[in-house]
Amino acid sequence: MLTNKIVKAGMTKKKIYIGKIVGTHGVKGLFKVELYNKDFLNFKFYKNKTFIGCTQINFEKKFTKGKLTICKSDKFNSIEDLASLIGKQFWIDEANLKKNNQNDFFHKDLMGCKVYNNKAEFLGKVVAIHNFGAGDLLELEKNFKYMIRFYDVDKEGIDVENKKIRLSKNYEL
Repeated sequence: MLTNKIVKAGMTKKKIYIGKIVGTHGVKGLFKVELYNKDFLNFKFYKNKTFIGCTQINFEKKFTKGKLTICKSDKFNSIEDLASLIGKQFWIDEANLKKNNQNDFFHKDLMGCKVYNNKAEFLGKVVAIHNFGAGDLLELEKNFKYMIRFYDVDKEGIDVENKKIRLSKNYEL
């Protein structure tokens, strides 16, 4: 997820980009959405919390078509209404993110965490998280030559407050 800070009425907010409008669907104001995270499929949780630029917008999922989600909004009734929004990303304030349970982690929480193998040896800091279809992979600083499968992370070994991750398997430098 891409992030950006905004300042509004003296308060700093952190934008979490959750997707973008990639095209129209039909002639009655439906539009195609590319979501950056499948957890945002239930737009009801984010009613009155989703924005394009500084404009609040509510989405209603109509159906999925391949990897895209077809949506409707009360703000759009025609293709013309959508023309200026094609390619625009939509976002929520970081404070509005919802976790399903305490063992869920946002990528932003894991960035910068120090990673240790199961022998408590420091391997490096998380600099990126990738997913090529088979699960999340942690990329560590450039001196560590492998990516680490998130599957190999001991879930009880994740301490986001202290920015530490302990692996359940032994990776070596």
